Amino acid sequence: MLRRMRRRFGISAPRVAVRTHVPWYLRTAGIAALIVLSIVIAGWAYDAGRRIAGYDQSESSQVVNELRLANITLEEEVARLRSLLTVSESSLQIEQAAQRSLSEKNSTLAEENARLKEELAVLGRLAKLDGKSVVTKTDPSRTDGEISLDRLVIRPDAAPGSYRFSFLMALQGSRRGREAKLNLQIIVSPREGTAGDKIELPRKSDKNAAQYEIVLRNFRRIDGKFEAPTAISVGSVEFRIFEAGVLKASKSLNL
Repeated sequence: MLRRMRRRFGISAPRVAVRTHVPWYLRTAGIAALIVLSIVIAGWAYDAGRRIAGYDQSESSQVVNELRLANITLEEEVARLRSLLTVSESSLQIEQAAQRSLSEKNSTLAEENARLKEELAVLGRLAKLDGKSVVTKTDPSRTDGEISLDRLVIRPDAAPGSYRFSFLMALQGSRRGREAKLNLQIIVSPREGTAGDKIELPRKSDKNAAQYEIVLRNFRRIDGKFEAPTAISVGSVEFRIFEAGVLKASKSLNL
């Protein structure tokens, strides 16, 4: 009995723990809360690690969106600048075309002004010689002075062997005020020392045959063109004016 009491209440007696009784549902809720807290801490640690390492998906998505918006803005700006460039090029082309047109008109007006001055000078000279007999200086023995031929100009045209000419014609003295039907003849002579014969125009096959028939009343400017064979080196050109087969005026020009 004594031994039994010693073992039960003595030093060698077994230890007894006193705990508060916890219901099972509270224990289950605590464990669940602990698990959720662990998951939240683990997720936070994972996201913090990605941010530290530079692999945060949300930040990357934000950067991609910002770059996409910047790209759209740049594309719109490029389209706007291209539109402005197209408008500027069109305006520049219009301005250049207008400048060329004005330059051509200015050149034409300058030529017309010079031509009118020449014609005015000729008319002034003819007015002073009104009633007097004027003889062509080229060959006085072959003309009667009733028709004058002045301001003879010959210049090469774009096509080889093609030439353009212009001169002023006027009726003199008592012939003025009356219509005269005249014929033009052009004599093309080769340069001295070169091969070739003289050419008389117009020919039967001449395309510009109408220009050789002239109707004159007082004063007129004559413009036309003629062609010479390219094998001939043109030295001089003579213009002759006939009326009913009679030579009325002539003038030659060396080229």
